[in-house]
Amino acid sequence: MKARRSLALICYTVCIAACLAAGVVSFMAYRDKLTYTFGFLLFAPIWIGSYWFLSFFNALSREKNGKKIRFIVKKSLTKGLSAVANVISVLLLCFWVYIFVFRILPGSGSKADNNDVSGAGSAAAAVCVI
Repeated sequence: MKARRSLALICYTVCIAACLAAGVVSFMAYRDKLTYTFGFLLFAPIWIGSYWFLSFFNALSREKNGKKIRFIVKKSLTKGLSAVANVISVLLLCFWVYIFVFRILPGSGSKADNNDVSGAGSAAAAVCVI
C-alpha cells in the first residue's frame, strides 16, 4: 500500500510537471518565440500526457472493493489535487482556443496579414468586411 501511495504521488508530480511544461510552450508561442503551429504540436502531446498521469493518479489513489471505495491517499487531498490539475488543464486548453480564434483565424489580424507585401491580404480582408 505504501508503494501504491508513492507511485500515485509520483504520477501526480509528473502530471503537474507536464502541465507546467505545456504552459511554458503556450507562453513561448504567445510571445512569438515559437510559431503557433509548432507550439500547438508541442503542446498537444504534453497535455495528453498530463491527462494520462492524472488518470493514473486517480486510479492509484483509490481502491475499490465491491461497492466500497477506500482512499489510499486522503480523500480531500485526492479531490483537491485532481481539481487543481483539472483547472490548470482546462485553462491551458482555453488559452489555445483563444489563440486560434483571435490570432490564427483569417481576418483576425494575424501575422500573415501584417507581413503581406503585395497588398493581396489587405484586399482580401476588405472583401471579407464588405
